[in-house]
Amino acid sequence: MNYQEALSWIHATERFGSRLGLARMRELLRRLGDPQKGMPFLHVAGTNGKGSTTTMIAGALTAAGYKTGKYISPFVLEFRERMQIDGKMIEEETLAALAGEVRAVAEKMGEEGMPPTEFELVTAIGLLWFRREGCDVAVLEVGLGGRLDATNVIDPPLVTVLTRIDYDHTAILGETLTKIAGEKCGVIKKGTKVVCYPDQEEEALAVIRRRAGEERAPLILPDRTAITVREETLAGSRFSYRGEEYFVPLAGPHQIQNAAAAIEALKALSGTRFAVPPAAIAAGIAAARFPARFEVLRDTPPVLLDGAHNPNGAEALARALRELGLSELTTVIGMLHDKDCREALGRVAPFCRRIIVTSVPNPRAESPEALAALAREHCPDVTTEPDLTAALRMALADGENGVLVMGSLYLASAARPCLLEACRKTNL
Repeated sequence: MNYQEALSWIHATERFGSRLGLARMRELLRRLGDPQKGMPFLHVAGTNGKGSTTTMIAGALTAAGYKTGKYISPFVLEFRERMQIDGKMIEEETLAALAGEVRAVAEKMGEEGMPPTEFELVTAIGLLWFRREGCDVAVLEVGLGGRLDATNVIDPPLVTVLTRIDYDHTAILGETLTKIAGEKCGVIKKGTKVVCYPDQEEEALAVIRRRAGEERAPLILPDRTAITVREETLAGSRFSYRGEEYFVPLAGPHQIQNAAAAIEALKALSGTRFAVPPAAIAAGIAAARFPARFEVLRDTPPVLLDGAHNPNGAEALARALRELGLSELTTVIGMLHDKDCREALGRVAPFCRRIIVTSVPNPRAESPEALAALAREHCPDVTTEPDLTAALRMALADGENGVLVMGSLYLASAARPCLLEACRKTNL
């Protein structure tokens, strides 16, 4: 099986759907030799900021000299982003070979009536790779929820991190923050240190405190008053935290708070064999790169790409636009129908002069017509252009104050190459 055949097989398993539960994953890993056993992990759950926080932590561990695996989802640039070691994506040939091993086991399980899901297969491939490559430690991002997520088969990790918890996947996780937080907190294991995002909603924080207490897991809350912002630009933010200076190259106030959580998670390793010195923490934060997270593709006029696809993500985006003084933007938006599109639009619309609604290349996409009707509740100038390439060209031609492309990460993935090419030409 070559790389393209491996991807085709992995994606074909979407027909089994997303079925939460740990029994299949445990059985799949058991038949693969339990590659997760005995490996030290940091586990990152939450609604927003998981990928950025995971990337900062993994970068610092690498800077400290540890061979570090990183597992994230979904991908924006290409599938191999999902599993990396010391910032380098898995090679195509390696992924294909590992997929062949996993496929043989998965097909046998399918014959027995328990076919693994796509996410379970990808997670198993990542864990196998980390084990085979002799990683010292790995940082795992939860896929969906926490309690029944495939990554939650690991033994108690070195540290558990809970990023900002908000409304998303409510049909699966519950319609209240209490229920959603309850599912997210399912990753908290007995005696394991827990680091929480510094600006957590009180309703979610109450659940975190209760769960941590039940598991006798020490809870670490970053001190928001210890953060002093020195400078915020499109290139990132300079800030100090507890007397140390940092630069995070991901724009927006929320990334400073994600960085504070990452810093506390790394400091929580003190006293273990994975202690990370301050210089390595700063280096890891400064090295963080993450596509489609308030990504600046051009400075003047700005072209921004952001995968804000739920109300909290849209609020973080709005806060960043406000802090950076950006407004009157021409905005291209596309979202999935199972997201709170109205609320997300309401957060960002005040910064938009014009909204161009387009299609997301995904079966769960909201129709441009339905999304445009919601957009007109907030913005008088709304255009529908289902063809994404045409929508982007329209925005770039019109966006004298700047262009924002936002919504689904599937939209961001499809839009990014076109935007980069257009920005390259205008910068010549």
